[in-house]
Amino acid sequence: MEYSKGDKVRFKDAAGSAVVTRVEGAIVYVEDSFGFEHGYEVHELLPYQTMEVGHIPVKDEKRRMVQPAAQQVDRLIIDLHSHELIESTSGWTKYEILNHQLDKARQTVNEAKRRKVAKVLIIHGKGSGRLKDEVHHMLSRMGGLNYYFADFADGGYGATEVQILVSKH
Repeated sequence: MEYSKGDKVRFKDAAGSAVVTRVEGAIVYVEDSFGFEHGYEVHELLPYQTMEVGHIPVKDEKRRMVQPAAQQVDRLIIDLHSHELIESTSGWTKYEILNHQLDKARQTVNEAKRRKVAKVLIIHGKGSGRLKDEVHHMLSRMGGLNYYFADFADGGYGATEVQILVSKH
């Protein structure tokens, strides 16, 4: 292997990397991360290589929105899990998170009424039931709708389906 000034190298029998400063015959001089220059024989060095891995999705990375399937056009869906609604819950109290979740549920139901969408699926999760209870309490006060646990395929006890009642006016 031939090295040139500026090449980045690793050490065969030691940790770390360095940059080639000069080559004199079979001796390659490198500068380490501390600024010291050392001479090594060519067989003691390895070329520094990086691998392209590509995009790695992060757990909390926002997913891009996709078009709803044809059978879902008549229904809005809101997932109230905090990691879906809030970038980071750091600095938020449980009370603030719960109120934010309820506000989003209320906004979605109101948007469905405005757009005359017949149903809303509210995904609240199974958990301890606090969010579910609060969502059901909120829905009971809104009026003009029926609500019930969703079908098993849509989340069962972890989701509530809201049916918007059409007024006859």
